[in-house]
Amino acid sequence: MAIKTAATAELRYNGTAVAKVRDMTLTINRDALETTSIGQVDRTYEEGVRSSSGSGTLLYDTSDSGTRDLMNRILSDSGSQSDLTIVIDGSSSLGTLTGNMIITQVGISASAGDLVTVPISFTVSGKPSGNF
Repeated sequence: MAIKTAATAELRYNGTAVAKVRDMTLTINRDALETTSIGQVDRTYEEGVRSSSGSGTLLYDTSDSGTRDLMNRILSDSGSQSDLTIVIDGSSSLGTLTGNMIITQVGISASAGDLVTVPISFTVSGKPSGNF
C-alpha cells in the first residue's frame, strides 16, 4: 500500500505546476433533494446538484510564474475561467482531478521568522474530471 503525503501532491494552474503547496483541499458535494409525499412516514431523497470548491496554501516564491499567475488571476478583469488540476501523486495516473475554476480568494500571510504564504480559495464551474 502506498500512503500519499503532501510531498507527493501538486497543484497545477492552467497546466503549470505551482512552486510549493503546503496544503490543499477539494470538497465535492451533492445535494439531497427530498421526494417525500404526503402520507409517507419516512423521508425519501433523490440525488441533486453537485458542487465543488476548495482551498489551499501556497508558499510564496517570486521566481515561480505559476504562483504569480494564480495570485494575479483575481486582479484580472477577464471573465474567463482557469484550469486547476490537483494531483495527489505526480508519479501515478490515479488521484488527478481537473476542473474549470473561479478563484474566489487570494491573500498574503506573513509572520516574523516564518514563510510567506498565500491562502487561496476557488469554486469549480461544472463537473470536475479525473479519478481518485
